[in-house]
Amino acid sequence: MIKISTYIKVFFFIFIILVSNSLFAKKAAIVMDYETKEVLFEVNADTLNFPASLTKIMTLYIVFDYIHKDNLNWQTQLKVSKFAASESPSKLYLEAGTSISVEDAVMALIVKSANDVATVVAENISGTEKEFAKLMTSYARKLGMNKTTFKNAHGLPDRAQMTTARDIATLSNALITNFPNEYKLFSKTKFVWKNKTYKTHNKLMLSYEGADGIKTGYIRASGFQLAFSAVRKNKRLIGVYFGGDTGKQRNKSLAFLMDRSFKKLKIEKTNNQKTVISKKIDNNTSKNKYIVVVGTFKYKKNAEKHLKLIRKKYPKTTNNKEATVALIKSNGKQLYESRFQFFSKKDAKLACSRLKKYKRDCFIRG
Repeated sequence: MIKISTYIKVFFFIFIILVSNSLFAKKAAIVMDYETKEVLFEVNADTLNFPASLTKIMTLYIVFDYIHKDNLNWQTQLKVSKFAASESPSKLYLEAGTSISVEDAVMALIVKSANDVATVVAENISGTEKEFAKLMTSYARKLGMNKTTFKNAHGLPDRAQMTTARDIATLSNALITNFPNEYKLFSKTKFVWKNKTYKTHNKLMLSYEGADGIKTGYIRASGFQLAFSAVRKNKRLIGVYFGGDTGKQRNKSLAFLMDRSFKKLKIEKTNNQKTVISKKIDNNTSKNKYIVVVGTFKYKKNAEKHLKLIRKKYPKTTNNKEATVALIKSNGKQLYESRFQFFSKKDAKLACSRLKKYKRDCFIRG
């Protein structure tokens, strides 16, 4: 009976989505295995939709890339123009002529989804939002998002700004892979600006077992949307849903698809309703943004074993640091990096010097 009931639910869900199946399908969904990129579920995944505030994932991706290239730093002050200050809500109500730090801008985009902040970022990087949108589209092509065109940095309505569920899943995957330290910020649930506390729009992240990000979106033309990530038993899935009738319906539908996909991989829920974010995030991100890489391996298991070895043999060096394995690409090959993260620049240098004394491989990513 349980299996029959599940099949009925799946059939009903697919039917609801397919009734809007067209070139510009409003409802679409995809669930992808983060590591292998195997698609575990998809409906209308390649049909065009308006990205709404999921657009800000790309805006943030570019900010992180600029920080890594030393074109920006976390304390860079971004100037607010009259045009940026005039953007429609959701916003921080920034005043023209003032400024906001990159660190506050990032948190405002993740938690508050502030449209005025998105325009501030665009203008400070590219001069105008129009030029920044061209840069966004160029990044999209490099990531393989071949059906995506950006026209602004925030996702407010523009008939020419289009994407697909598959492209947003590709972008989410790339952000987690290329900026694992910064991605941790997407699990933040609050942001304080000028003594006012803003809370996350991502309600599913607060209740779904293993959830750790990433972004919600809504405009009337596209409905309620969500790009989502969750990890259970060291397996991460990325889910994207377009065209929810309400935020609650969107969350419920994507949660069902994620559960079904985990089950397909023989990963069941635990008894806990929520196993929230696994590790504590250092609030002082701007100072503790450095990663110490201790090895690169062909196989993930070897990378994980190496982390345990380094942790065991050099506890003084790795104490209170998060161990993680990151998938990277080098010369067209997929490799796995063994990393310890959340170091200050000074501590990262000290950690590497200690490890090198014992002839251990080590280098720093900033």
